[in-house]
Amino acid sequence: MNKEESRKKIEDLVLLGYPGLSGSRFLWEKGNGLPFSERFQKEERRRIEDLPRLFWEEESLSFSAENIYLFTDKERNGEPVPLYEDDVRAKENAGEIKRGKVEDLFPGFVEEFSVTEVLPLGKGGILSGLGEIGGGGFSFSYRKIFFLQSTIELCEHFQISPYALHAKGAFLLRLEKGEDFARLAREKGIEASCIGRFHAEKKRIRKDEYGESYLYKQETDSLEEIFTKEEIEIPT
Repeated sequence: MNKEESRKKIEDLVLLGYPGLSGSRFLWEKGNGLPFSERFQKEERRRIEDLPRLFWEEESLSFSAENIYLFTDKERNGEPVPLYEDDVRAKENAGEIKRGKVEDLFPGFVEEFSVTEVLPLGKGGILSGLGEIGGGGFSFSYRKIFFLQSTIELCEHFQISPYALHAKGAFLLRLEKGEDFARLAREKGIEASCIGRFHAEKKRIRKDEYGESYLYKQETDSLEEIFTKEEIEIPT
């Protein structure tokens, strides 16, 4: 690639998985006096545990997934079930789909989408990740960052930010053709969204219907507003 082609290279910023999920799990387990019914709490805990679990293998440059829905019929046996599949629970009960593991979720995606960085999220949530990822400046939108509804409700109850909530299990990717990759991920049963685009300037800016502001460095986690650091134990 020559210098002119390099300057024309456009990289996108993709969010893979639900941010704030590990923090939500912690709040469901540790939070006392939550203003939700026992049934609702049980359903939301089960919803979190039912979600696919993503793992990034740095050595092989590949994603694997556990607890992911797979088709069981002869033609599609072992293929992931897309997010838009109807009546998933009924089909699971009927044996048409099952939960399983995929060792290589996106074969060849690093080369196909020119992936230059995969950043696992954790303490400080997606805000911390947005400050850590390389690639210089970019603009992004809060509107394109998706959370589980129960994560939003938990954060509203505790009056903390979901954007800074512990996000182990979610990832930020710097790559080309971000919308295409996000579509592929959803076809594989994994939530994903192209939330921003890199640009020549060094500034990192949020632009959406909420307004425009520069990204600030996130050093603490929302959980630290409620619990001591010694009390916060996120499973590895």
